[in-house]
Amino acid sequence: MSITLRTSGLDALDSDSLAAWDALARQLPTAANPFATPQFVLPAARWLTPGHRPLVVLIERAGHGGKELIGLGCFTRERPGWRIPVPHLRSYHTLHTFRSGMLCAPGESATVAAALLAHVGGRDSSAHAIDFHNLPATCPIFSALCDGAREAGGSWFERHRFQRPVLDLDAGISPLAGFPGSTLKDLRRCRRRLEERGEVGFRIRHGSDAVQDHVRLEHAGWKGANGTSLLSSVEQAGFFREMSARFEEIGAIVFAETLCDGQVIASSSNLLLGDTLSAFKIGWDPEFARSSPGRLNEMSLLEQAPALWPRLRRFDSLSREKSYLADLLPHKQTLVSGALATSRLGQQAMRVAHPLRQLAFRVRPPAPYAAALCASELAASPKAAYCIVA
Repeated sequence: MSITLRTSGLDALDSDSLAAWDALARQLPTAANPFATPQFVLPAARWLTPGHRPLVVLIERAGHGGKELIGLGCFTRERPGWRIPVPHLRSYHTLHTFRSGMLCAPGESATVAAALLAHVGGRDSSAHAIDFHNLPATCPIFSALCDGAREAGGSWFERHRFQRPVLDLDAGISPLAGFPGSTLKDLRRCRRRLEERGEVGFRIRHGSDAVQDHVRLEHAGWKGANGTSLLSSVEQAGFFREMSARFEEIGAIVFAETLCDGQVIASSSNLLLGDTLSAFKIGWDPEFARSSPGRLNEMSLLEQAPALWPRLRRFDSLSREKSYLADLLPHKQTLVSGALATSRLGQQAMRVAHPLRQLAFRVRPPAPYAAALCASELAASPKAAYCIVA
């Protein structure tokens, strides 16, 4: 059985390819990357990046029963710049993409990585690196890509690494067992304060009404005041509504709500794929801010998660290292951002540019890389010189 790789513009994908993409995302028993699914990519490309639509890379195995999709990634073609001084592919990224990576069938990481590297390093490809943002350090396909790139003379150039708050669930153990005692005490105090204002309830909800309450509460707080909420622009609101509808069709979006006297005062949107529930957005009514309704809402969701979804093994905050969820969630997941040089040429260019890039990030000069490179540095790597442009 042979392995083939083909690329397609998003708009050129036929119905069979879209169906195979959807099936690959849904069949994964462990955490699939929600940001590489058609439910996210299609509305994101339509609303958020209409002028910079992604290239879809499909890796298939041909057999007697036809072709089987075993790997898929969405990328954009990027010109050389300050961060990566060679033409490269970038894992499709938007304002609301909180991790990158590919979809890969179980046990196919090495095969998918080899096919992608052969394509990027092929004669018809001008790319010499792949840029990833917030990629799990333990991702099997990432490890396979790094191994394959090293064999081709490339290497991984890391820009950033951080610890994302997560909660790993163990069967038979309360999700709150690992929470600091001081945190639980503070949350119980907040709940009592909220109960003084009325009867407190919690529920899981779906549908368009849940979407409307969610975006209203997300807009009501500081994000609305700063102009960064979903309702702050037609494009972001349109994206979220379409994304929610698409994930709703496959039962993969969950709205968790906290109520006080029947009024929804906090709402979080979460994406449920495989054995992982991933937080997406949260909003709460500022009138109840003293009772921390957002944190109470997350605690109620985590407390009830094992009964609601017995196969669930992880809650992923999709947040920054020092977000408000860092105080709640006792476990960490390492994420990395950087460029994978896929050829010797890409590695040479990255190595030559690295010290200048570090300086550029500190002083931000207007001069392009080519002007900044001294003659001795260019002489040390003549092949890389032509790649290092503005």
